[in-house]
Amino acid sequence: MLASAVLCTGCQSASAAAHYPKSIDACKLPGPNAHNQLAPGTVEIPADSVKTADAKVVPQDRSTEGNDLTSCKRLYARDLGGGKPNMQDYRLVTIAVVRFTDSDAADGAAKASQLLTDALGDHSGVRLATDVGDEAGFSEQWAAVRTGNVVLSMAIADGGTEAALIPPATLDNVQAVVTDMANTLQRDYKG
Repeated sequence: MLASAVLCTGCQSASAAAHYPKSIDACKLPGPNAHNQLAPGTVEIPADSVKTADAKVVPQDRSTEGNDLTSCKRLYARDLGGGKPNMQDYRLVTIAVVRFTDSDAADGAAKASQLLTDALGDHSGVRLATDVGDEAGFSEQWAAVRTGNVVLSMAIADGGTEAALIPPATLDNVQAVVTDMANTLQRDYKG
């Protein structure tokens, strides 16, 4: 199902001057409710316990000189009851953070904004949102937020024989999780 796009007015929020000078641990950004919001009816399992296809979250060519890319994979298996995972049905949540390392905050923010624009162009049916970082776009299976010189993105992919039995994450839940991650980023990493 495609979400309708909403005109993004006032996307440049008060955090436009935000600058993140140090490396960001993508695995520390999700809040305690992320599991229930993104993968209800599942049990978290080690990310390497099932061979999954890599989810492409940001363009591969973005991890170069001039930026720092960190990522985190969370793997959830369908709960058969009592916390017993069905290793054949899973949901992979991949979080990627691209931090542009320019010492000039305006240059870093401009490069991050261009990356977000490119990422939005790769996803149809994206709902643009205000009051989440400087710019943000969401769909049921994908999300990206820019704040200052950082782009935070997330992709959700299901796999396995009966993965459709895992309840889908709603657009509102995806937005809530990414908003929470953006708030953690601003609170813990802002220079």
